[in-house]
Amino acid sequence: MSPVRDLEELAAGNASAQAKAHAGDFRGAAAEFRSLVKDHVAAMGADDPRTLGVRLNLARVLGTAKQFRKAIEVCEPLLRDQARVLGPEHDDVLETTQLLANLRYQAGDAEGAVEDLERLLAALSRVLMPTHDRITKVKRDIAYLKRPT
Repeated sequence: MSPVRDLEELAAGNASAQAKAHAGDFRGAAAEFRSLVKDHVAAMGADDPRTLGVRLNLARVLGTAKQFRKAIEVCEPLLRDQARVLGPEHDDVLETTQLLANLRYQAGDAEGAVEDLERLLAALSRVLMPTHDRITKVKRDIAYLKRPT
């Protein structure tokens, strides 16, 4: 099989998994994304940005399916790999950090969510103006999570 054909098949598999997720078949989408991760690693390597993207899609679908612990288990090593490969301020790293904070909060770990949001705030502060809406929102989220209960 040619490399071009492999890439076409991987793209078709990714589209199929995303269609399942959009249709509400989170179990099927997660299974397909897990398989796609293995296929991407075999075809392009673990550090290829497309492989990292499929891992992010897997984390997202697990989170949407309210499988927060499983999604966190996917997100934590993904975030380390993304930061190493793409750099700590890459958009995908920032997105994964935000997702991980949300997953931790949904799983009942507000303290862990705050730690992730503080790392996100530090990274955003290096690339955005202090008054940027995204920085303001992250600060508001941190304050909300730190509020006395």
